[in-house]
Amino acid sequence: MMNNLQAQKTRTWFVCSFTALNMVLGLMAMFSAAAGLMTLAASCLLGCIVCDSLDGLLARKLNANSEFGAQFDSLADMTSFTIASAALGYYWLQANAPQAILLGSSALWVVAGATRLARFNVTPYNGHYFQGMPTTAVSGVLAIAYLTLPHLHWVLGISLFAILAILMVSVFPYVKLTQLRLAPKWCWLLVALLGFINLTLLFWTIAIAYICSGPILWARRRLG
Repeated sequence: MMNNLQAQKTRTWFVCSFTALNMVLGLMAMFSAAAGLMTLAASCLLGCIVCDSLDGLLARKLNANSEFGAQFDSLADMTSFTIASAALGYYWLQANAPQAILLGSSALWVVAGATRLARFNVTPYNGHYFQGMPTTAVSGVLAIAYLTLPHLHWVLGISLFAILAILMVSVFPYVKLTQLRLAPKWCWLLVALLGFINLTLLFWTIAIAYICSGPILWARRRLG
């Protein structure tokens, strides 16, 4: 009995180590953005997404789900995908965007991200859809937007910032990535073709398709 309990604790702490790494990378993203190392900051956020995916996958594979792990993961997401992502957006656009508008957009992102995480924690589990665009997805879009379009006009940057924040707290249903395995084969062939032609084109095609999928699914449900 004690051996089983100890083994369970070991698995839980192993999974939580990836959650902790997510949190640390988020902190590095904030410091890097403040220092003007924007590419490093965006790369750290992508690393956060990898860690967040791994801790969930490992928790399921190792049967290491726990209430502590769930709360720890939520705090890590708040650090990385809410606060650190807001820092990336702020320092990216601060040279040209009006300060008041930029501060308002950053505040909107943080409040929306916190609301999204809190709502997720108290909403019954749905294995197929998220309610609102997940924080990992919006953070990934923001990070790769900087990496692919670092000189984006501040009006477009602020617009993207605000739209992603609003989508986090929307009621639009977004398909979970685990459901993408059910996509038809031609979709994967199209992804491979776009990736071969241009990786930037591939990213923006996927990002725009996913962003638009929520409102489209919501409208289809409403219209019956």
